[in-house]
Amino acid sequence: MNVSKCDICKKKIEGRPIRAGADFFSGKDFCSKCGKPILDFLKKHKLVKEEK
Repeated sequence: MNVSKCDICKKKIEGRPIRAGADFFSGKDFCSKCGKPILDFLKKHKLVKEEK
């Protein structure tokens, strides 16, 4: 079982984390609260790649 923590607030992430980074190994995981501003910025500038 993989337990991930938010790279900003260090809380345990429940559900799916928000992952930001250039590739899988250099990405950072964020909880939904800490990742929302990052996700909003990426969507605004059309830099989001949705996972299937």
